[in-house]
Amino acid sequence: MIRGARAAIAAVALCAVATLSACGGSSEGDGGKDTGGTRTVTGTFTGDVTGVPKNPKRVVGLWRTGTELAELGVVPVATLQGEFLEDELGPQLYSKVKDVPTVGSFQGVDIEKVIKAKPDLIVGMDNGGLSIDYKELQDIAPTVIFKIAEPPDVWTNYPKLADVLGKTTDWSQRNAALDKSLAAIRTEHGAKVSGLKAVSLGVNSAKTYVDTSKSLNYQRLNAAGFGYLGAYTANPARYRAELPSEKLPDLSDADVIFYDATIDGKPSPGTEKLLDTASFKRLPAVKAGNVFPLTMGTVFTFDAADKAVADIRKAAESAKDVRR
Repeated sequence: MIRGARAAIAAVALCAVATLSACGGSSEGDGGKDTGGTRTVTGTFTGDVTGVPKNPKRVVGLWRTGTELAELGVVPVATLQGEFLEDELGPQLYSKVKDVPTVGSFQGVDIEKVIKAKPDLIVGMDNGGLSIDYKELQDIAPTVIFKIAEPPDVWTNYPKLADVLGKTTDWSQRNAALDKSLAAIRTEHGAKVSGLKAVSLGVNSAKTYVDTSKSLNYQRLNAAGFGYLGAYTANPARYRAELPSEKLPDLSDADVIFYDATIDGKPSPGTEKLLDTASFKRLPAVKAGNVFPLTMGTVFTFDAADKAVADIRKAAESAKDVRR
């Protein structure tokens, strides 16, 4: 599930990330034309962006860039509210970015604060539903916004973001290793888990959400060989679907239930409360002991991805075959 409520007005900061090209080549990035000290980045959410510095020094990071920036060792001059959270990054990584000032939220940015941050580059992602005026930001510094639709797009934008920031990354190799690990789980445990209908859920702002086939959690579970509850794979509108509390019994057909876990393996307070409810404990999967944590698929770091794979492997090994 995705982290919610990221706040009101203001803006955001990003800094350098990683990709195969340290000096403006295309590598794993979106591509760009070299014009000396700057480059043109093509195919962004707002079109082609000129004057992008090859090696930016003062980056403002907007929506969906925080975890990737932090993992890549980038400390931006400003960011959006909620981009850096300790339960997503862990205490060590969070300590390096906890004091980064904020300039707004996904609902809007404070232009004056962005100007004060003196960025030489502004980066972010947008699914078409944000209320940020990129034309105003472009007047302050080159503004590169990557297109996304759902969380998996944020993950695949990792190397593109790195490239624009003049960083190098081994994203392709590491992501291939993740895929290999998931395939290995399928090979070892597929005979059992392919017949088990799984579902992944979490609580955000007191509302329960179930991951759909447009989520990163689903993609990883599917790659590992798990079946999934059909109601959430038939052309869903978004990566998650709200599940009203009175509809919780709809999960009775699930054989395995995964719940959102923080980077240290714990459920959020809201999710923990859900797990303790009588209605949740009545579900067949819960009675069978087939309930497992799954590191959130909306934390876009390799640390989180590696832990998610480990969570899925443990579940595949421990899940009881309760096919009815």
